[in-house]
Parts: sequence; structure tokens; C-alpha cells
Amino acid sequence: MDFRLISNEEDFSDNEALSKPNIEVSSRLGTKLLTSTILDSPPSCLEFVPSDPDYFIVGTYVLEAGDPNSSCSMLLQTISFSSAVLDLQFDPYISNRFAVATSTGAIKFLSFDRKRHELVTEENSCLVAPSPDVLVLSLKWSQQHKHPSLLAYSLSNGDAAILDTKDYRVRYSFPKAHSLEVWSTAWSLVTSLPAFYTGGDDSILCYHNLDQASEQPDEFPSPRSAKKSVLDRRNHFAGVTAILPLWVDDEENEFVLTGSYDDFVRVLQIKRGRAPKYVDLMAELNLGGGVWQLKRLNCKPPTTEPDEVTFWIIASCMHAGCRLLKIAKKADEADKDSAWTIEIVGRFEKHESMNYASDTQPSPNLQTCTEATFVSTSFYDKKLCIWKLEDAPT
Repeated sequence: MDFRLISNEEDFSDNEALSKPNIEVSSRLGTKLLTSTILDSPPSCLEFVPSDPDYFIVGTYVLEAGDPNSSCSMLLQTISFSSAVLDLQFDPYISNRFAVATSTGAIKFLSFDRKRHELVTEENSCLVAPSPDVLVLSLKWSQQHKHPSLLAYSLSNGDAAILDTKDYRVRYSFPKAHSLEVWSTAWSLVTSLPAFYTGGDDSILCYHNLDQASEQPDEFPSPRSAKKSVLDRRNHFAGVTAILPLWVDDEENEFVLTGSYDDFVRVLQIKRGRAPKYVDLMAELNLGGGVWQLKRLNCKPPTTEPDEVTFWIIASCMHAGCRLLKIAKKADEADKDSAWTIEIVGRFEKHESMNYASDTQPSPNLQTCTEATFVSTSFYDKKLCIWKLEDAPT
């Protein structure tokens, strides 16, 4: 495994892999390829550095034995480990620090040196799996100010847990949260009760209340048995690979967007008190490929109806490439079956293999999504693309 520290300001004019600008028509917006390159290893995840958005990090997953220290023309820095990277997530409260999920059961921590513009490996590395042959599959930092040090993670053996990065101890555990691999984790947006979701290869979406977990700090010598709430086993027809909570209209209703190997994204309404009560399917759409990742864009849509609550999402859809989605809810819609809509407003399909990772360059001055710069990757062909949206030609 290695990390790629890449600058979005780099000059790629001499890169042999550079593609000519290309316009691709979609339902509402076109996409323009700015540049592309071929990496040395298959890319599995990427994130822009929040504190320095001209830089982004790429994690790779080497499938065969080889030299992990090889480089490419875009490369500013490589940090090599003896394991593959499956996920990386920046700390929302320490914006230059990020956690890394590895294929050897450990979570590693790195930071971006803002003055030197380089990556620094921290000494803290936590073996969180029962054995090194169990993979850490996903990570998610808590967004709640009351719990800023908590990091949720999931494992290939079906377990999920919470690591407290204040002392690097597993604070809560959920053994066998799923019967198969746990592909995705996400924290609930409900602030009154800390809880998180997991999605598994068993096609189940689970909800975990931290009050029901096994607490493992020293001051709790007799932890309670962990309990899981099977939230939904009927709406997904393959593994639940992505979970993105969108909105809470009150303390009883949370709306969550999910992605699945079955090619669908779904908006689910989750109504609950202390424990989940029921799940309603509000909307769904087939994106043409397995939905591996969902990220919300922090920008305004080009057009918004006055009575809509609107979310723009970038979806990594494996063999189908990237999709830009508009998720909308009519503010005063009485008919719940038509209250939520999902629309594909842009497509980027210049990848030739599995698109697992995409991100948008952060910008405080971003007015609309058409001004955003996107980065996406594909796995087997090791391709990295930088592209933008623009109005589709008529």
C-alpha cells in the first residue's frame, strides 16, 4: 500500500496519460475532462485535505506482489506501508489529520504538515481486529461536538466498534453486527442520542445505539452485552455499501441515503425514539452500477425550487463511473410517496474499470456545483481523472 499526496495545481502537460478535453452529455449537465493520469497502484480511496484544498490524498490497494514505492508524474510524496488501504477519513475537528483503514486489522493515523506540505505518520497505530487477517473496511468520525474523539470502524468478520482517539481504546463494541463483511458505517445526525449505522454484505442496514453497546473503558469492569437493532432487511437486494444521513426534520425522523451492490440508491425514512421503530422507502433509483461511495457536495445547485430541500451528491458507481445526483424533498408535500425525488443530473464515464473513489475540491467561495472541481479514480486501470461540470450543449 502507499499514499499519494497530490497537488491539484500540478502541471500535467507532459504526462503521457493526459487525455484531451471531452464533453459528455448527461440529462442536465455535461462533464469536461481537464486531465488524467495513470497511478502506480490501484486506487481505493481519496480525500481532499480540508485545511489545504489544493492537495488530496490517494490510498491504494496492491493486489499482487510488487514494488510499493513506485511513483508517477503527479506524485508529490509517497508513504508506503506493508498493507493495503481500504478507507481514509479526515478528522472533522483536526482538519489536517486523517485515519486510515488497513488490510492487516489496524487503523493508522497521519497528518498533513501545512508548512512543509508533506505527510507525517503518527506513532499511534491501533490493532483493532482480532487477527491481522481481518480487514478494516470503513471508518467514520463522529460529527457531534459532545463526542469529537470517537471513530467508528467496521471489519471484514462482521464486527463493528467505536475507537476513542483520546486514549486509543475501543470504547464500544458490536460483535457480529452483520453475518458477513461490514462495508459501510455512518453516524446518525440525531444529536440527542449518539448512534451509528452499519451496512453489510448480508444486505442488512443496522442501527447501533451507544447506550446498548459493550462499554470497555477501565472504569466499567462489567460491560453490558452488546445489542444490535436490525433496522432494515427488506429494501436492499445486495450488500449495503454506502450510507449517508441527509437530514433530520425533528428528533423522530431521519432521512438516510443508501447505496448498494444492487445498483440502487434509496432514500429511507427512519422514525424512532430510543430505538428504531420503522423504515419507509421514500425514493429509489437505479444508477447503472454498484454504488460504492456517496459524498455530499457543499455547494448550491444551479437551480432550486423555492419549496424544495435539496442535496447534491457525488456517487462512485463502480463499473458505471460517477453520477451527480440531485436529491430533493418538497417542503410541504402531503403525499409521502412523491415527497422525495432522485435525479441524475451529471455523469462522468471516462473510467475503464471500477470507480471506487471520488471527491470534490473544497472551496469557500463556491456558488454552484458547476464551479466545482472533481477528482475520481478507477481501480484496475489505475486511472485518476480531474473534471468539471458544465451546461450540457443543446
